[in-house]
Amino acid sequence: MNKRYLKQMLTYFSKVYHLGEKIKGLKDGRINPQIETSTISFIVLFTFICRLKSFNRLE
Repeated sequence: MNKRYLKQMLTYFSKVYHLGEKIKGLKDGRINPQIETSTISFIVLFTFICRLKSFNRLE
């Protein structure tokens, strides 16, 4: 998947489904988290959209 296509796809999802707003609004029960919930949610969603079988392939 090339960068241009990936950028177009993320722009489309952002405009149509307003993913940025929804991801930023997510909360969880952790106290003083080192990594924000929105960051983790975006990575999981991105992995799902790209159909990657492993988080290690995100490198």
